[in-house]
Amino acid sequence: MTTDGPVRPTEGGTTVIIPRPRTIQPEQGFVEHDEAAVVVRHDSSLGAEGYRLDAGPDGVVLTAGDEAGELYGRTTLRALGKIPFGAIVDGPRFAWRGVMLDTARHFMPTPFVLQLVDLLAEHKLNVLQLHLTDDQGWRMPIARYPRLTEVSGEHYSRSEIETIVAYAAARNVTVVPEINVPGHVQAALAAYPELGNVPGVEVWRGWGISRHTLNLEESTLDFFRHVLDEVMELFPSRYVHLGGDECLADEWAASPRALERITELGLPGPGAARAWVTAQLAAHVESRGRRAAYWYEKPDGPAGALAMTWLDEESGTTAALAGHDVVLTPHLRTYFDYPTQDEAGPFSPDRILPLENAYAFVPPTPVGAEGRVIGVQAQLWTEYLPTPQDVLRQAFPRLCAFAEVAWGTADDYDDFLNRLPSHLARLGLDT
Repeated sequence: MTTDGPVRPTEGGTTVIIPRPRTIQPEQGFVEHDEAAVVVRHDSSLGAEGYRLDAGPDGVVLTAGDEAGELYGRTTLRALGKIPFGAIVDGPRFAWRGVMLDTARHFMPTPFVLQLVDLLAEHKLNVLQLHLTDDQGWRMPIARYPRLTEVSGEHYSRSEIETIVAYAAARNVTVVPEINVPGHVQAALAAYPELGNVPGVEVWRGWGISRHTLNLEESTLDFFRHVLDEVMELFPSRYVHLGGDECLADEWAASPRALERITELGLPGPGAARAWVTAQLAAHVESRGRRAAYWYEKPDGPAGALAMTWLDEESGTTAALAGHDVVLTPHLRTYFDYPTQDEAGPFSPDRILPLENAYAFVPPTPVGAEGRVIGVQAQLWTEYLPTPQDVLRQAFPRLCAFAEVAWGTADDYDDFLNRLPSHLARLGLDT
């Protein structure tokens, strides 16, 4: 499966479009798509990423709210092939329409990342979050700390990261880096044992939640401040993701030095250390003019940080009402590494995600926190997806359903199913 080369046109009609446009006003007749003949105008009243297509016997006029709107208008024209006479007025519900790719558990090579960017752009998705570090690997070079990648094997070069970021930006996709702390750090501890609470930690070859965490020394925070400075040099994204999830307090509770440090800091106990570390690094990110993001699990995250609420569908409203901007990532709607039906394996019996359930996700608009839910994001964790082919197999067609949820036009599942085969065929994803 590939998006290399020209996308195959379809026999016209708006029924092939995914995500479905917001407003379609068809008339009798068609005009063949001719990229060079499209007349482009601009009208900021269409909003960010919005566009309007007017087609008739004299050709096609594309009116765009901004550069991204022009890009999406052209994407729609290309998808249609034959343009129906009439008007299409379109624009997204959410500003953040993201996909997270886990490159730490299994490394994903640069050509595949670029292919995935193309597929995001075709679905009018505009954020690619790269999960770059975890217990099983550290995939981003840090000049100041070269052992981080030396112990992990495959990783991106600085040049490859620059290529990914620029390629994505040309397609209206922002690449958001994730450096996970203070748990999910076993690969970092294997490289630099002084960051941990116990000696002898190795890169983890298994899956699950590791008990190993960063220690609470100021020198460890300084280490990661330096790391984040290099991350921000390569990634111009407004947001830097700090992880913050699935962090056990066991090592801190068992370490006399950690307990001493907790007392020095005035923390109520080991259970508060995770939030403290995340808050310190979030403050550093913000001191550089960026914003921190984190995986929200309970109401103890850094003030002002973007909360990604993954445990359930209700916590998005909770986080929004607490004053966080929120990207909704509930696992039973957005984790595409889950199987589509119950089967023997690590996700049985309750972690499954059928296509219909992905499409049926209805993001809330919390009363009293209007505007706080800024988007939604799908996750491609790779513990059990070792190759790009495995990732694509799990992503599609559920990512098509998610794209329609993110755009704000997912309201007719049967109609979506009717459009899906032609859409997948056009993208070469039907094999």
